Amino acid sequence: MAKLLKSIKGNYLFWGIAFLLLFIPLYPKFPLWEVPETYVHIRLEDVFVAFIVGAFVLRLVVKRDFSLLKDSLSLLLALYFGIGLLSLLSALFITKNIIPHLAFLHFLRRLEYISLLYVAYFSFKNLKQLKIYGWLSLVTTFLVIFYGLGQKFLGWPVVSTMNKEFSQGMILKLTWWARINSTFAGHYDLAAYLAMILPLAFAGIMIAKKKAAKALILLLAILAYYVLILTASRISFVAYLLSVSFVLWFGKKRWWLIPFLVLSILGMVFSDDLGQRYAATFKIDLSFLSGKIKLRPKIASLPSPTPTLITKETATPVPGKPTSTPTPTPTLTPTPVAAESAYPEPESVSLATGRSTDIRLKVEWPRALRAFAKNPILGTGYSSITLATDNDYLRMLGEIGLLGSLALLAVFLEILRRFVVFLRKATLRREERLIILGIMGASIGYFFNASFIDVFEASKIAFFFWILIGVGLRVIDLSRAKKPNA
Repeated sequence: MAKLLKSIKGNYLFWGIAFLLLFIPLYPKFPLWEVPETYVHIRLEDVFVAFIVGAFVLRLVVKRDFSLLKDSLSLLLALYFGIGLLSLLSALFITKNIIPHLAFLHFLRRLEYISLLYVAYFSFKNLKQLKIYGWLSLVTTFLVIFYGLGQKFLGWPVVSTMNKEFSQGMILKLTWWARINSTFAGHYDLAAYLAMILPLAFAGIMIAKKKAAKALILLLAILAYYVLILTASRISFVAYLLSVSFVLWFGKKRWWLIPFLVLSILGMVFSDDLGQRYAATFKIDLSFLSGKIKLRPKIASLPSPTPTLITKETATPVPGKPTSTPTPTPTLTPTPVAAESAYPEPESVSLATGRSTDIRLKVEWPRALRAFAKNPILGTGYSSITLATDNDYLRMLGEIGLLGSLALLAVFLEILRRFVVFLRKATLRREERLIILGIMGASIGYFFNASFIDVFEASKIAFFFWILIGVGLRVIDLSRAKKPNA
């Protein structure tokens, strides 16, 4: 025990990141503290992240190690957050269209996410430790998939933040036709996570030397693909195709591309939800497949959660005694809804698909563009265009303007530059190359999803992304140092 405690004390950043890789994806989004005037809550993951980041900052202060301040990436991040503060002040005192504590909370959230880049960077000293992160992520993803399938087929509970009522921590169950969340806030978040895991899994298959390890990672990839199909997220499916194709192409497994794309697209076409959504999006007639796909059964949907009052008599009349009016006992009971298909019919899918597109094109995106037009330089401040925009690039332009967006773009370009320069090295070890390719593939999935989903603000996804970036930058610097144990 003493030896274990000593190991934890000497490697607390490593164990902190290891804990977050397990806890953040697996712990449902139960609220901890309510934030006034919004249904966003402080959650347990925020407490743990703050504790780990605080320990990291304290370590730097005690050691008087401020070398980070000289790094070009740190300077670009400082510029980004500086412009964010200017935007916040501009919104407070000039445009006056934000609630101060909400805007400050949004600013702190971004600082919280990105701070894990540095914690992850300093958390490991060699690739042997990094492999532990890889196996932890594999176990975590297996558990995420297992729980999601339990929701779909066994009626396991769901915790969602898709609306104000659900975000209070309500325990729900999926209707037969609903898309699975697993332990995430919604099906889009789960799909975005899987679109990042899958390119990492393919890189892991190429890295693994033992057949048993390859088979285990391949099983994970197959199950992750199946659950991705069940989420029916169109944008995440395309992100998955692009990110994995990138890893296979530059990982010199180009002959895998054709079977990968053919099998992936066939699975999508024969999906009774995702395939129909694509068909509705692009106005494609898939009726020729009707004889090959099992018809959806007609069953009554689960009751609506709307409560009504029913009355129960509390006394039984006795002959010869005056009868009194029975006192009704209020009892909450769900109001049944009309029977409908367990899965939406093609017309319903078409309507849902059109509604999803209309919300973006006619409400959310124009709102962001109006905010940008109001103050193109600094935007209208964090939180000024509500919680959802479903396009993080338009959200950036609306909230922090052209200056803030260009500053964050410069951060991403600097990270990309370091990755590309590293991959061009002639003496690069194969394992290191595949790790960076996997992280770049996951980043492609992340950035592509950001065009239709607010993944920069989705905590479970954003935490994982910035940990990956920190890991990638550390692998590069360990390779440059040419340490024997690296």
